[in-house]
Amino acid sequence: MLHFIVNPAAGNGKSLRAWKRIRLRLEREGIPHACYLTSEPGEAAAVSRRLAASSLARMHGSPAERDVIVTIGGDGTLREVANGLLDAGAGADAEAAARLPAFAVIPAGSGNDFARDHGIPKDPLEALTHLLETVRGRRCRRIDVIRFDGGEAAVNSGGAGLDAAVAAAVNRSRIKRLLGRLRLARLVYVFLMIRVLITWRPADVVLEVDGVRHAFRRVWLTAVTNIPSIGGGMRINPQASSGDGLLDVCVVHGISRLRLITAFPRVYAGAHASIRGVSFLRGTRIRIESASPLPVHADGEDAGTTPFGVRVEHRALDVVV
Repeated sequence: MLHFIVNPAAGNGKSLRAWKRIRLRLEREGIPHACYLTSEPGEAAAVSRRLAASSLARMHGSPAERDVIVTIGGDGTLREVANGLLDAGAGADAEAAARLPAFAVIPAGSGNDFARDHGIPKDPLEALTHLLETVRGRRCRRIDVIRFDGGEAAVNSGGAGLDAAVAAAVNRSRIKRLLGRLRLARLVYVFLMIRVLITWRPADVVLEVDGVRHAFRRVWLTAVTNIPSIGGGMRINPQASSGDGLLDVCVVHGISRLRLITAFPRVYAGAHASIRGVSFLRGTRIRIESASPLPVHADGEDAGTTPFGVRVEHRALDVVV
């Protein structure tokens, strides 16, 4: 059974339009499915938790017979579904974990970094074809997640500083809707990055990686990622992988505002590594402290302020990709 969790608000209505096209094909081909339309934050997590609990309650089951939960929306919806599955599977033994649903993604948000970095097509029907072929081939990939000290998990990224401030600005921006209607949603990150950057003040930061402390002066951002991209295609950590058991960190520090603005376009090609003031670290456990509180995000959603800590949870989720 394919269970579709659809966030109608994602992508300025793009997800709902995608679901209508997908539903027609599912019905035409007689593919068993169910759909759940969310109406408020947290609902996608609750639905996935309930579906996972139902799977665990079955007396029998195998990975070949498991259900698949498919998100149609952005990375925020994806994060909710992942947290619901992780909550339901906490403490489950290997036999029970094999009955948990796998999850899949049909991108319909504004950023769609997870889909981009896992080779999932942008077009909804192409993504559905890819999904059905993968399910029929019984192919799953076990991926890592980023576990915050408070218990929540992120699938793609977490971070403190300018990137978190930009994510917050994107989430409350009216221009996001306008550019979405014009099919230019990715530009909202560029526009708001520049607008926030004009007044943003860097702070001194201590970054602890697997017990080793690194001090940085005038830090603009620290991006902890599980995949290469954030913010709709900015390849902030080009070497990051969701299956290597490590978290990648990019620290931008000690450079002028003008230098940061002029160098910014290079991040889309992952060509910023050679810029003085860009440092990369890698480890299994990360903690960030700052001289003054900095905003923190988890997959683009508000996650409080510094200090904060995360660790990698290796091979935590089964994904159909």
